[in-house]
Amino acid sequence: MNTLDQVIENSVKMGKFQYIVLLIISMIDFADGIEKTLIGTLQSILKTQWNLNDLDISLMTSSYFIGIVSGTLLCAFYADQIGRAKTLLYSSLLAFLLLLWHSFAQSFQEILILRFCFGVIFGTTIPLGHVVISEIVPAKIRGQVMTIVATVFIVGKIYCTGLQMIFLDDYKSGNWRMLLIVNSIPLLLCFICSLIYLRESPRYYFTKQNYDQGFLELEHIGKVNNGTSYQLADEQRQGILEQQQQINQEQEPIKTVRYLFSKQYIKFTLRIWIVFMLTSIIETTLYYLMPFWLGDSQKGFMAQMYMMLAELMAGIVVYFIIDSKKTGGRSKLVLLLSVLIFITSVILIIFEDSFLVYGLTLISFLLKVMFTAEMVIMNENYTTQYRSMGVGMTQTVGKFMGVISPYFIYPMYSDNPYSPFYLYASSMVVLAILSATLPFDMTQVELDNMEVYKQKQNKKSLVNNQ
Repeated sequence: MNTLDQVIENSVKMGKFQYIVLLIISMIDFADGIEKTLIGTLQSILKTQWNLNDLDISLMTSSYFIGIVSGTLLCAFYADQIGRAKTLLYSSLLAFLLLLWHSFAQSFQEILILRFCFGVIFGTTIPLGHVVISEIVPAKIRGQVMTIVATVFIVGKIYCTGLQMIFLDDYKSGNWRMLLIVNSIPLLLCFICSLIYLRESPRYYFTKQNYDQGFLELEHIGKVNNGTSYQLADEQRQGILEQQQQINQEQEPIKTVRYLFSKQYIKFTLRIWIVFMLTSIIETTLYYLMPFWLGDSQKGFMAQMYMMLAELMAGIVVYFIIDSKKTGGRSKLVLLLSVLIFITSVILIIFEDSFLVYGLTLISFLLKVMFTAEMVIMNENYTTQYRSMGVGMTQTVGKFMGVISPYFIYPMYSDNPYSPFYLYASSMVVLAILSATLPFDMTQVELDNMEVYKQKQNKKSLVNNQ
């Protein structure tokens, strides 16, 4: 029987259509990289120029992440109803307008509201890019393609850091308004390209049981890739139809978040939620504190650029190892990375300022590899019918750490600039244990392969019977 993944790999193939979608999706992550770099820098500058206190800075940070959490919740429950392509289209336009509005803000109250609103819109957008691209590429290179998207996120950070060197004097002064205006342009480009090229994936229509439209979308991809008229053979249509009908029949008829806690998924959901929470603690606090660490130690923008380049190298490394089973699978890769971040954090606690730039650079490198692997794991393990919900809810839980972390991370930094690394080290111990016990490994496995879940459940039944 011809499956959808087999047809994509052997007949439709990876080609022009997927590369265009990859470019559009990459713009979202490019803009996300810009935003993650701007978070700490904008706060550091406004703290000086507007005489803000630590509570004000915490409110700015948490308001943005409250928005992100709200946006990812909207993505989880409404993106599949509205349509993923439409959601990306409208949210990229609104995000552009809101970031542009930031540059004209005149008060702390105004910037606080704008940070929340931008977070809502951007939070809706962030999870969908990985969902869309994962559904239209061959299984054997799925991890590599998603790594490219994650690497563009790093390029966005490098781009923003370069602009900071042009528009800012240091981490406390400069033309931050022009910096925001220039950094809003990628979101406008994303909207324009989405308007022209982006379409719903065939899998999206198949899960809606709109099989005719799903076949039309699949044939459109084949036509764009092959440059000529393309039609599915009758046996391909029949094979895909049988497979998708079987998948739709075997899905539990639960249309709410309770599905993520069904017998099939509860162990994976709980583990991946905690894994994302711990990873997000490090990721978000690293963005908050980096300008303060570097600014207070007189390191300058070049030190930040070195860290971005290290992350870029991490993206290249991930590209070559993410789809290989030689590493023991993606979950084992996350385990190894958590151990390395733990060791680096302990060294930073011991050597402090003399190891600061090296330590932050190494953590940035390792964290990028880890986060990319976790994103692939999350997108692969939830079936198409519930992928947006699964990804959106996991992102929501993870991003929630960005809401609460400012209220304990800034006081920790004020007491001792190196105390956050104790938090990093302890988080990695828990993350290592959880990553070692993730129930599924979907490396090079077709999406929606129900046999993987059945085999796991059968093994459990055999163990219980014995």
